[in-house]
Amino acid sequence: MNKKSLGTNSFKRRFIVIFGVTILISVLAVTAVFLKLYRLSKDSILSKWDKHTYSIANEMNYYLKLPMDAVAFSAVSLDYMLSYQLPHSAVLSYLKQQTDIYGSLIKDNSTGVYAYYDGEYLDGSGWIPPYSYIPLLRPWYIDAKMAGGEIALTEPYFDAETSVLMLSVSKVLSDNRSVVSMDVSLEGLKDMIEENAASEAVRELFVMTNEGFVVAHSNQVKTGKNFYNDADEFDIKLLENFRSNKDGVFSIKYRKNRYTSFSKPVINNWNVILVLNDSELNRPLYRMYVSFAGVVLLVLCIVIFVFFFLQKKYSESELLSRDIKAVADIYVAVVRINLLNGDMKVVRGSKNLDYALGGSFKNYGGRILNFVDVIASENYASIVTEFMEPLTLEARLSKVKTVSLEYIDREGKWMRLRYFVIDRTQTGELHHVMVAFENIDEDRRQQEALKRLSETDAMTGIHNRGSGEQKIRKAMLEGKHGMFCLIDVDKFKSINDNYGHKAGDEALKAIAASLNNVFRESDIVFRLGGDEFAAFAEGVTTHEIGERILNRVFEYLENVEIPALQDRKVTISVGAAFYPKSNIDSFDAVYQRADEGTYESKKHDGNFFTFIE
Repeated sequence: MNKKSLGTNSFKRRFIVIFGVTILISVLAVTAVFLKLYRLSKDSILSKWDKHTYSIANEMNYYLKLPMDAVAFSAVSLDYMLSYQLPHSAVLSYLKQQTDIYGSLIKDNSTGVYAYYDGEYLDGSGWIPPYSYIPLLRPWYIDAKMAGGEIALTEPYFDAETSVLMLSVSKVLSDNRSVVSMDVSLEGLKDMIEENAASEAVRELFVMTNEGFVVAHSNQVKTGKNFYNDADEFDIKLLENFRSNKDGVFSIKYRKNRYTSFSKPVINNWNVILVLNDSELNRPLYRMYVSFAGVVLLVLCIVIFVFFFLQKKYSESELLSRDIKAVADIYVAVVRINLLNGDMKVVRGSKNLDYALGGSFKNYGGRILNFVDVIASENYASIVTEFMEPLTLEARLSKVKTVSLEYIDREGKWMRLRYFVIDRTQTGELHHVMVAFENIDEDRRQQEALKRLSETDAMTGIHNRGSGEQKIRKAMLEGKHGMFCLIDVDKFKSINDNYGHKAGDEALKAIAASLNNVFRESDIVFRLGGDEFAAFAEGVTTHEIGERILNRVFEYLENVEIPALQDRKVTISVGAAFYPKSNIDSFDAVYQRADEGTYESKKHDGNFFTFIE
């Protein structure tokens, strides 16, 4: 063998080794990619089923919430009747009326509203109980009493006549003796279970109470059983994992098969549990990836290049999708509007928006009042109507890209309505705009809470000096007249020295409470600091009324009992002045007059007031 042949064989061997290593690395890379895609796809499928379970739970919540709201509403009316001692005939008439109303709303879900009212059973559906029927011994009455004023749901039961699984929703009234209730059919839950258990991947789907009672099951034989007392081997294993699981997702192995289960809470501590057969769940993935792997192996070199390119684009797309979703999640609903023809396109929908559109996406400008009627509270209807008017958008968006308005919706929540410019025509006219609805209720409430906190005296709970003076100055600038008082605690240092600072704090709280009880809600009561308080009573402009108010403050203080002070009473000295004294009167001037009055009152025994003209 010559040197040339040796060199060629050596090259071939190197080539084969390099090629083999390249193939091995490529196969390992492709395998790793396949495994990653498989896991992502599997996680995506599980996420879909998790959301599906959540959707089922929400649907059941809505199903049960409607009769609960009906009972709560009826309880309010019956409490009103109790307070006025209306006769049983009036109550029975009301129950019949409510039964007719809820019969149309809840349809075949309810048998009507009934009550044990002031010692008598009254039924809105006209049912007359037998002589042996004792309301006070029925579960709906007992559970309502035990719930202490909250809505109570009884353990589900089978109706003796229809064999339909039922549930009683009840609430005790203000006399803690009368109870209003409604019987609800759970056939709707059974229909939901059957509808959502149609997939081959679903082994079991059921809703169960905390006590183990199966309200509805995809296997109808198990409906009505108590799994804690009567369950097969699989269900026992399932319940063991359910009780020990806190995340709502768990996996079990049974007879060489694996199952993935999802659980979501439902009203009244019920749970809906979905059990999936992993082999059926992942079968499409197996087939898809095995077929794809065969194709990939045939065109390995090309696929490697394409894959890395697509992987990069996929990552970028995924990141962009998450970014867009993160921004979009801020808004409750988003609509794209063509201002030239009034056409609309829903980018992000909501229940209220779908209701307002009613399936029609035309004539945006002509339907503003319809939108406002759905989205805005009565007090904000006119301002929201004016803001949504498309004819004025050109002027409002001439120099800016967006305009917004904050308002309160029909549920009492703060919302922000915003217009965005998308594009304009070649001549510069607005063409497309986006209108978006953002829920800012939590932010507004936090801001209001912080504002209240900054304006409140921490010890007494009334206004502090800064907010109190600001409110009085504002009232005076608005031309309001009234009586201004300065209140000083008599011998407060003596209280702290002899009885302790805790007793002194109790004295200050008692004075604040007395002032709050006497002065009106529209009046301004605040603590200046230390043992000094002030008040402004709007509209009080005569000595007679002013003296009457201050004497009532003294009476309240006389009746205050502070155990830490033993027999000692808390007394105050008050200086009062009326505003305005003249056309050039001011807050500082009336404050000075009241201060002089306090100084004069200090010369007398406790609970004394002096008016300075």
